[in-house]
Amino acid sequence: MGSPGRAEVRRSLREMHSLDMIAERARMTRRTFKRRFQQSMGTSFGKWLIQERLTLAQQLLETTKKSIEEVAYKAGFGSATSLRQHFAAQLKVSPARYRRESPRSNRMSLEAFFATLKH
Repeated sequence: MGSPGRAEVRRSLREMHSLDMIAERARMTRRTFKRRFQQSMGTSFGKWLIQERLTLAQQLLETTKKSIEEVAYKAGFGSATSLRQHFAAQLKVSPARYRRESPRSNRMSLEAFFATLKH
């Protein structure tokens, strides 16, 4: 799956992406797609997809105030429970703790900084 295919999946992470569906879009058999994806990316499609979803979830946790449930949905995990399980397995931390301890989410916005100077 070339860059346009990966970009298309990245734009729609919240949607269901079955291996059969993606292989069909790439006009390959499932077996050929799995082999070529592994060769080109160094990982399976499923693992790549989870990593992409985790990356999006991390960005949303760092840059928005969306609830954990909203982040899970937007990142394609389907439920907060699934998001928590993947965070625990890959990052060894809960989404809530990640948000609390993330340097990016703890940075004061420029507006907030200037507001403190006015007082």
